Amino acid sequence: MEILVAEHLERPEDGFGLQQVVLEEVAARDRGPTALVWTSSRYVGATRLETRLLGFGEARRRAESLGFPVLVRNSGGGAVAANGGSISFSLTLPVTDLRHGLYERYAEGVDLVSSALRRIGVEAEGGEVAGEFCPGAYSVRSGGQQGIKHAGLAQRVTRRAARMEALILVQRTGELIPVLEAFHCALGLPFRSGSIADIPASVQEMFEALEAEVRERYGSERGSIEEGTLVRARALCESWRTKPGPSGPVSSNL
Repeated sequence: MEILVAEHLERPEDGFGLQQVVLEEVAARDRGPTALVWTSSRYVGATRLETRLLGFGEARRRAESLGFPVLVRNSGGGAVAANGGSISFSLTLPVTDLRHGLYERYAEGVDLVSSALRRIGVEAEGGEVAGEFCPGAYSVRSGGQQGIKHAGLAQRVTRRAARMEALILVQRTGELIPVLEAFHCALGLPFRSGSIADIPASVQEMFEALEAEVRERYGSERGSIEEGTLVRARALCESWRTKPGPSGPVSSNL
């Protein structure tokens, strides 16, 4: 497995684009199994389903008023918020049968992220957290159900490749609480402010823990992100942005 690292992208759209281009390259067998790690500036990542909810237009306006542009991601789950203290991590693998592997990939992702967090002293495990963002059984937490959510997982599956992705909250989580509260409130969804908190490590230390875990599990080597891959990723920037529809609700370009 190849490890690709983009330590800080100017725009979150470029990170979304990189994930998509890597998925396409793995599906075409132009690239083998790939782990991708990146950070970017602030954003809210909503799902297509959430863009259809009546409160989405107001949720978007509230998030943007707090300095968080709203992008629409093409994986499942629920809305997330990220900033320069957050890490996006993904494993993209070739698949031959859409009917198999979904739960195994989730279990593998939860175990990998939990193990990486344990490397830096966080007693992490898989499981739901009360009042969490992007709720689901495949969260990574510490402190049990009433504790802290450190990462949320989602998947994007196509006929020939699958991407398991995780957003890991490392530092500056206090900046995310107001936007998550405002966004979820506008959609009529619960969010508990005490469900997120900083971990006792820097973003760089978390990068290193993830890379060490991937190397140990898969015998991976650090690769480089080719200029052509970046160009293709940046060309997709409009695909993730939202815009007001003709009668007020928000529509997506996806």
